[in-house]
This record gives sequence, structure tokens and C-alpha cells, in this order.
Amino acid sequence: MAKRDPVRPSAPRSTGTAGAGVGLPRVSDRSGLAHISSIDWEDIRTFVEVVRTGSFSEAALVLGVNQATVSRRIAHIEEDAHMTLFERSVGGASLLPEAEELAESALRVGRHAQEFAEILGSFGATNAAVRVKATERVYNYMLTPLMTGVHMGPLQEVMARRPELLMPGIRLVSAEAGGEAEISLVWSPPGEMPEADPDDKVRRLARLRYGIFYTEAYFAGGRPVPRVLDDLLHWHSLVSLPRIRGTESPNAWGRWYDIVDRAAERASVVEWSSVSERLVLSGSALALLPVYTPCLNPSLRELPLEDGPIHLDLWKVTRRNAARRADVRVVAEKLIEAFAEVDWEATPFTSL
Repeated sequence: MAKRDPVRPSAPRSTGTAGAGVGLPRVSDRSGLAHISSIDWEDIRTFVEVVRTGSFSEAALVLGVNQATVSRRIAHIEEDAHMTLFERSVGGASLLPEAEELAESALRVGRHAQEFAEILGSFGATNAAVRVKATERVYNYMLTPLMTGVHMGPLQEVMARRPELLMPGIRLVSAEAGGEAEISLVWSPPGEMPEADPDDKVRRLARLRYGIFYTEAYFAGGRPVPRVLDDLLHWHSLVSLPRIRGTESPNAWGRWYDIVDRAAERASVVEWSSVSERLVLSGSALALLPVYTPCLNPSLRELPLEDGPIHLDLWKVTRRNAARRADVRVVAEKLIEAFAEVDWEATPFTSL
């Protein structure tokens, strides 16, 4: 590696407009350390992004500034460090070993700043609706009854017995459309943890079983009745939702997705579960549906296939700092209680 020349110390620079820096305490010369007039938070953010991306240009894109600004901010830190922190090359910027401890510290500062912002934002949020994010089928058939008290879907009997679990103050957020939420309901293959930050509050709500559903009209024309999943490749029309994050493992929906891909033109992919159910109800296709579906449409029947069952785990993920709010904790506990009252394996659908 080429010899590195230290950056020549410069005269103390102006901090610019009032309030531009973090306002960290000055380190006096009496401590034996270099005099640092102030540390600018934007310099630290920039340093963190260059470390993460390994590139000045990529860091500029992340931060929404030009590359010259990134170079200037890194130069500020290198002036205070009295040394070069990155090895520049055409391929990017590599952190030098001597700067690794500084990088770890900067990353911690970034995490603490994010936590500070989230706590600060939570102070005025106690009167705001608790946002719960979920996929379309979950918020239509599970969360809507909990929010409105309407007796429908797999939780209808729970709501009839346990009206105190009603959650009128929640606001539903579509996982497909994206958006922020205090609580997210997310999928994972059975037995696997969902994607979440280390400090998020994670709890499994249910393990849902899925089956291949049909109506009597589908087989009225003499189609052969399939015995295993692979039989669906011959003589059968299929309808499926797009691939959903957390469901693609072979021990989750992976086997179904593989059948749909191989069925080619005899398989249709639709955006909404309500569309897939209508196609099944019309006798036009078969679909993979949760076993509670007959409580919504009693004419639907599950094929008794010989393959092993298909499952997905549904998890509640509460953002770390949202969990500080009492109203968020109440919603989280009600979700846990409501889902625990249901036998998610049974078909025809029953409650405990």
C-alpha cells in the first residue's frame, strides 16, 4: 500500500450559520488532544455514508448532495484527525485500518441520533392513531373486523366473545403500497424469524395453514381431481397472488410458486386476493388460500392433497421506540390476545 501523507493542520474553520453544528463540547488543549472548535453533524453523517457505501459518489446520492460537498465534509474530518482516513481510487474509497475505531464510533453516533429523533417524535404522538401495516388479505379480513367490530372473517367469533379487543383507534397501512407504521404484521416461513431490527419487539401471532381451494363447478366438466401438487401441472387452471416477501421458502409458499411458474399460460397472477377468490368462486381456477377462507365463502372446498401442509408464520413487529407509547403497547397486546383465540389449522374453520 502506498505511503500515506498526513493532512496538514489548518487554521480553525468557521462553523458557518448558527445552529449548523451539533454543538458538541470543545476539547481543550489541556487534555493533550487537538483543539476542535466544533463537530458538524452533517460531516459525521457523510463520513458514515462513505464508510457504508465505499464511495464518495454513492454517498452523495444517499445524502442528496453533490460529490464536491461530500469531499469537503470528509476533508473537514480529516483536518481534525490530522490524517487521511480513506484510500481513494477510481473504484471508490476504502477506509484505512487506522480509522476503523473512528468509523465504529460514528456509526454509534448515527444510531443514537436516530433514537433521539424517534423519541423526540414520540412525545407529541400520543394522540395520533396507531398505524398498523399489513398485506391486503390481513388488513381486509383480520384487522378491519378488529378496527370496526364487524363480525366477518376468521376473527368474527373472537369479536363476538371479546368485544373489549376492539381497536377503533388504529390506522391501517398497506404493505404493498409502503409507508411507516408503529406496528407491522409480517410473514416468514414456518420456524424462521422475520426481518426486523435487533431492538424491535417481535412476537409470533399465528401459524396459518394454506390449501388448494375449488368449487364444485370447477370439476363439473370432468377435470381429473389432483392428488398431489404436481398434478396441478396437467389439465388445471391456476390463479395466484404475486410473490410476497417472506413467503418464498420451499417450506412456505415456494412449492406453490414453483407450480405456478411451471404451469405457464395456464396460470394467472393477480394483484388482489379478492380477485383470486372471485375466479375460484366462478369455477374458473384453483388457488392457494388460507384454510379460514370458507368462513368468508362457504362454497369453497379444500382439495385433500397428499403433500405435506403449507404454512406461513405471521408476526407482530413493533418498532423499538414506538413501543414506549402506551397506546401502541395496548394495540400490540390486543393483537396478541385476539390471534391466540383462533385455531388457524382447522378447516372447516373453527375457533377455540
